[in-house]
This record gives sequence, C-alpha cells and structure tokens, in this order.
Amino acid sequence: MEKLSILIVGAGLAGTSLAQRLLEKQQQVTLIDSGQNNSTAIAAGIINPMVFRRMNKSWRVDDFLKEAIAYYKKLEDDLNIKLIKPLFLRRLFSSLQEKEFWEKRQYEKEYSAYLEILTAEDLNYSLTKNDFGSGRVKQAFWIEAQTYYTSQINYFESLGLLLKENFSEKDFNAEGGIYKDILYDKIIFCCGSNNGEMPYFSDIPIEKTKGQTLTISCKNLPENESLNRKTFVLPLENNTFKIGATYEWEDGSLNTTKEARELLLENFSVISDLPVEVIDQVAGIRPTVLDRRPVLGQHKIHKKLFIFNGLGAKGYLMAPTLAREMAEFLLGEGTISKEVGINRFY
Repeated sequence: MEKLSILIVGAGLAGTSLAQRLLEKQQQVTLIDSGQNNSTAIAAGIINPMVFRRMNKSWRVDDFLKEAIAYYKKLEDDLNIKLIKPLFLRRLFSSLQEKEFWEKRQYEKEYSAYLEILTAEDLNYSLTKNDFGSGRVKQAFWIEAQTYYTSQINYFESLGLLLKENFSEKDFNAEGGIYKDILYDKIIFCCGSNNGEMPYFSDIPIEKTKGQTLTISCKNLPENESLNRKTFVLPLENNTFKIGATYEWEDGSLNTTKEARELLLENFSVISDLPVEVIDQVAGIRPTVLDRRPVLGQHKIHKKLFIFNGLGAKGYLMAPTLAREMAEFLLGEGTISKEVGINRFY
C-alpha cells in the first residue's frame, strides 16, 4: 500500500480516532491542534446502547458497540491506561407507556442483548423515586474522557506527530494541499464545534450545541449504578456524581450559567429528593447536525480536502467505527454511506 502524507486539523475525539486508524494502516499522519478542546475532554463518555423515549436501539449500535470495546481495549493495552469503566445503568421509566415499550422489547430477539427482563425488584425499586418502575440496560459502560484526551495528546506528541498551534489559513494552499510549505496528499478537517470558523466546510450545517454538567456530592444515593430519567447520574467515587447534560442551541460560549445549574438540579429532583452539594460545573460545545448523523466526505471543489465531524452526544460510541470507515475511504478501500455522507447537503 502506498504511504500517504495526511494532515488532520483538530485533535479531539474525531481527529485522534481517525489518526489512530490511519496509523494502523501505516500511513504518515500529522495532527494540528490549538489545545483548546471544547467537547472531548469534558464529555461524560457514557456508552448507552438504547434511546429511551420509544425504547429503540441507538443507530447502528450492533456495529458500533463491538468495535468500540475492541478499540478502547487496544488503547488501554498500548498506552497502559484505563479507559473502559463498567456501568450498571438503570432507566427509571417516565411513563406507563415507556414501561410498556420495554416490556414489549425485552422479548424481541434484536433487543435481548441490551435489555434485562424486568423483575419485581426492578418494578419496585425503592432507592430513588420510581413512579412507573425501572429497567436495567445491558452492555453499558463509560469512557473516562479526560484520560482519553490527555493520553491521546501525549501519545501523538511523543511520536512527534502533533503540531500544537492554531491552524493558519494564510499558510495553507487548499488546491495544492500545502500547509507551511509542506505538501500533503490529503487534509481532513475534524474541527468539532469550530467547523463554522473554517472556510472550507462552513456551508455544512454543524451547529454548536452547548452542554453543561454538574459534579455533586450526595450521601445515600446508589453508587453501584447509573440512574437515568430527565438527566443521567454517573457515579464517580466517594459519594460524588456527575449529572447532566443540558442542550443549549442559542449559546456557543463556554460560560456556565445559573439557569443551567437550576435546570439540572430540577431534573435531578425527578430522581431523588436527597440533599446535594454542587462541587463543580462545566460547559462544553458539541458539534451536532440537524439529522443527528455525523458528516464524512470530500470537498466538492478542493479534492484534497475532507471532513470528519459532527459526532455529537454519542461520539464515544460511534468514533471507532466511523474513523475506520473514513480511513478506508481516504485510502480508496471503501465508500461512505449516504446516511453520513457529505453529499446529502449538496
């Protein structure tokens, strides 16, 4: 296989996972990143195979989940870190209809890998508020996002493959694929929520969706399972939990707000009336697309330019598979599906 010289703009989840996939294929990779990550490092990293509203499986979860586990386990082994953390996830049903959806799905073959059969203990769960019963999700886990981001940055820097700087448009020739006098065969923009600031793919509708989370201290809240209703409650350690997240479409800043804090605590009150102490509050910006599908593909004019973006809230689930598919596309080994292809916007 011919070795290509590839520049990846952005070293968040999309950029680093794509770089890993390209290195697996013995390609020459350089990443450029400003070091100001707005999403990857602060994400909760929860891998949940279900969409609870109508109790459907997440999009392509059968493909994504298996590959994600293998990908993160390999990173753990290669970098001597711990990324995958088990998660006992309990959904507190929000209505009788939701409970009925679960009761129907639990006996369907395609859902048996993800839904536990409801028991009397589930329906009468008493450690939190439980108006309509609860159910347990199989194969849920979470990725320690800060560890992932830090270890990836350190790894690529140790190999001399990371340029810690802002992308300089004045030093870039898009048609020739030249950046700071270096010729690249392909340049992939993985700019996350900053996509709109880059002129080459600014016409692609990747929105800045702000999300805020709280870290709280709460005694007597279950620490052996993650609870979900109106908000997620992710156990950390020593009676601390992360709860979230908000979805804010009108604010692209990283400022935390009183309104978000109050909303998150209000949502938490649907689960429990236990007193809480807010320890921390953080904000991030998700790159989201209206149809909730990522964007992969080639620029319509500049044929050396590509985009891999819009992973959104389920990025840690989708990234390993989509990064592999993107790498295969770049190397002429595969195609991009219409569901995620850039051509759906042209």
